Amino acid sequence: MDKGVLRRYLDLPQPDDKIMATYVWIDGTEENLRGKTRTIDQEPKSHKDLPWWNFDGSSTGQAEGSNSDIYLKPVAIYNDPFMLGKNKLV
Repeated sequence: MDKGVLRRYLDLPQPDDKIMATYVWIDGTEENLRGKTRTIDQEPKSHKDLPWWNFDGSSTGQAEGSNSDIYLKPVAIYNDPFMLGKNKLV
């Protein structure tokens, strides 16, 4: 990827009252990381301030069949070293 294009998008202004929370987990292969990002209306003070989030586990090798919802339960939060600002890794 062209670094100029990446920088253009990373430098887009972010509203002061919004943060991006990137949920990170190991997929069903136990070798790859996965992530989903959501916008949160206020900065969480604890992982308990963040909602559980679901996804289709069949796409990551973590579930089979028609009942494949997997839930992401926050257990820790860290300042996001990639997105900077108030954004968090979960």
